[in-house]
Amino acid sequence: MDTTILRALLSHDFFEQNKSRLHSGLFESEMKDIYKTIKTAHERYDADLTVSELRNLFDNENPIATGAYKANVYDVMSAIDTTEPINPEISKDLIAGLWKRAECTKLANLALEASEGRDGVWNNIISLVDKHRESFLPEDEIEFAPDDIYQLLETATDAGRFPFNLKSLHDKVYGIGRKEFMAVYATPNVGKTAFMLTLCAAPDGWADQGHRILYVGNEEDVARSKLRAIMAYTGMKAADIELDPHAAVTRYQTINERLKFLNFVDHDISRLDAIQAKYKFDIVVVDQLDKISIGGNFGATHEKLREIYRQAREFAKRHDCAMIGMSQASNDARGKTRVTPFEMEGSKIGKAAELDLAIGIGALDQGDVVDTEPDMTRYLTVGKNKLNGWHGTVTCM
Repeated sequence: MDTTILRALLSHDFFEQNKSRLHSGLFESEMKDIYKTIKTAHERYDADLTVSELRNLFDNENPIATGAYKANVYDVMSAIDTTEPINPEISKDLIAGLWKRAECTKLANLALEASEGRDGVWNNIISLVDKHRESFLPEDEIEFAPDDIYQLLETATDAGRFPFNLKSLHDKVYGIGRKEFMAVYATPNVGKTAFMLTLCAAPDGWADQGHRILYVGNEEDVARSKLRAIMAYTGMKAADIELDPHAAVTRYQTINERLKFLNFVDHDISRLDAIQAKYKFDIVVVDQLDKISIGGNFGATHEKLREIYRQAREFAKRHDCAMIGMSQASNDARGKTRVTPFEMEGSKIGKAAELDLAIGIGALDQGDVVDTEPDMTRYLTVGKNKLNGWHGTVTCM
């Protein structure tokens, strides 16, 4: 098979089409040096090669090779010359098979190193798998940034983004888009879930706009979250729904198929990958992102959290969707109206470094004042914003 591939590589066009998948490690013994000669010739001459030219080039590049070794190389070249040419598409698949086996060998060696307790190998395994997750093959072509000015402007404008339905926030930050990663964080009972369900399920929210959303819960049972989504969309309280469930369900049917809830306890990003690959949601929300399972050894909690957030950011890019992670804020944020990314629980700066948009929810600490109504005002602080650059605090109820 190697001689068949080497014969196909004598064609300059075929070599150029497949060179991103080729390297000398795919070949053994004399064939390795023959491939190196073919590669050098195509880079230098931009032309098809004959076996005779290949032999002369090999001699020129290997002047001190022994006579015995040259004899072996010439035998292989004779085999290449007499090999029946095959369909270029078949040759392309043969190269893909060689490449795949080489990468699997590399993965197996890394796994062996990990089993022997070598530090840092697990991340190399994850990186290798992530690199070739879709087809375990490199891209046929390198995709550079577009030259079209209108396409470039789309990355800096709100075109294509999913608008926020909270006016005070929408006026400052239009919304979140595909391939973008956002985090929402607050201390307990301030309203993270209420805020997110408002964006997803309330009138004029993402589901109402026609977008498909996956709401993943690994803390609170998502059945409770779905009931709250019904309340958000219909404007009915739990007691009203209990009196007339049919009315609530009928009204909620408008967005029911666009907003799916999934319990996700003790699962990792790879499981979410499989779900997203099948269903292709526009927006994926993880409540709480910090509790997603992750393998590997980490020296400190903040290192583990940064890796979780790095994988979440890559998830958004890989699946062309918006990714939103919900997180607790540290105790330092209690009673504050302005909650910054530095007050995300368990993080130094690693989590914030991976984000495109960070929104902290603040609230005044009510204390134990008797006979007073709770203050329902919430303060949304945009602490990081790579979307339009605005930073500051807005209020909502």
